Amino acid sequence: MREQSAADTGARRDRLSPNLFRLIVSYVLTIGITVSAAVIALGFLLAILFGWRTSLAGGPPGPSNLADFGAMPAGLLALRPAAITQLGLGLLLATPVMRVATSVVGFALEEDRLYVVITLAVLAILLGSIFFIR
Repeated sequence: MREQSAADTGARRDRLSPNLFRLIVSYVLTIGITVSAAVIALGFLLAILFGWRTSLAGGPPGPSNLADFGAMPAGLLALRPAAITQLGLGLLLATPVMRVATSVVGFALEEDRLYVVITLAVLAILLGSIFFIR
């Protein structure tokens, strides 16, 4: 049997342990869901208090179609409750994408090329389904 050199042992210590990898992925999911839920709740609360179309910055009423994400940046600048809720929904959609991206980094740190390639393919499919398929 081959003896382990000090370099091999040091390299193994630098790799990500499976438990730490699972913990990091669970933090990404927990933080993503918690932040998105808080932003959605804030948007709903503001809508209940002021209405969907109002602008908390004093601007004119704007569109309140929650399915139209194109108006979200301008709505956020005007502090419209509908746009704040849309931001929360966008964060919720981004959470599983961030989980997969975190997995790519984790597998790269583990030097597991096969899983890096597979996970990159999954990430490409996710991003393609969000941005290119209508």
